[in-house]
Amino acid sequence: MVSMETKMTDLSEPEGAGAEGNVGKSLAWISVAAIATVFTAGAIIGVIKADTENGEALSMTAMAIIALLVAIVGGLIYAQWSLARNIRTGGGPLTGREKLNRNIMVGCGLLGAVMGAALVATDGSLSGNAAPDPPAVLTDAPLSLAVAVGLAIFWAVIMPVIAWFWHTRAIDEQEAGAYRDGGYYAAYAYLIGAPAWWFLWRGGLLPEPNGTLIFCLFATIWTAVWFWKKYR
Repeated sequence: MVSMETKMTDLSEPEGAGAEGNVGKSLAWISVAAIATVFTAGAIIGVIKADTENGEALSMTAMAIIALLVAIVGGLIYAQWSLARNIRTGGGPLTGREKLNRNIMVGCGLLGAVMGAALVATDGSLSGNAAPDPPAVLTDAPLSLAVAVGLAIFWAVIMPVIAWFWHTRAIDEQEAGAYRDGGYYAAYAYLIGAPAWWFLWRGGLLPEPNGTLIFCLFATIWTAVWFWKKYR
C-alpha cells in the first residue's frame, strides 16, 4: 500500500513541478527587489535634496540615513544576484527551451532595474533644478537627450524583438495562456480603473490621473496574474 501511495503521489505531481514553482517564486522576488532598489535610490536622492536645499553641507543625520539606504540597496542587489544564481543552479535539469525562457526573464528584470536606475539618476535634484515631488520614474520631468533617445530605442525597437523571440522560441502553450490571461485581467483593470480615476478627479475627489503610474499598475497586474496562472 505504501508503495502504491508513493507511486500515486509521484504521478499526481509531475517531475520538476516543484522546481518550476521555485523558479517562479525566485523570479517574482527578483522583480520585487528590483523595484525596491529603484525606489530606495529615489529615497537617497530625496534625502540629499531635502538636506542641502539651503545650500548647506549634508548633516550627520542625513549621512547616517544615506549610509543606511546605500546598505539597503547593496543588500537588494545581492539578493537579486543570489536569487539569479539559485535559478541557474537549482531545481534539477531544465530543457533548452526552459533555460532560454529563464534567461530572458532574468535579463529583462535586470534591464528593467537599469532603466529605473537611469531615470532616478536623471532626477532634477542632482542638477540643481527643483525635483519633482513623486519619484522621477513616475513624473514627466525632462530627461537628457542621450538618456531619452537610448530608453526610447530600447523600449520601441529592442523590446519588441525580445518579445517576438520569447513568444516564438522560449515559451510553451501553458505559459502563453497564462500570459494572455494576465493581459485580460490587466486590460479590464485599466478599462474600469482609469476612467473611474478620471471621473473622481473631475469631481475633485482624487488628484489628476498619472499616466505613468497607471501604466505601472497595468504592467504589475498583468505580471502578477501571469505568474499566478503559471505557478499556482
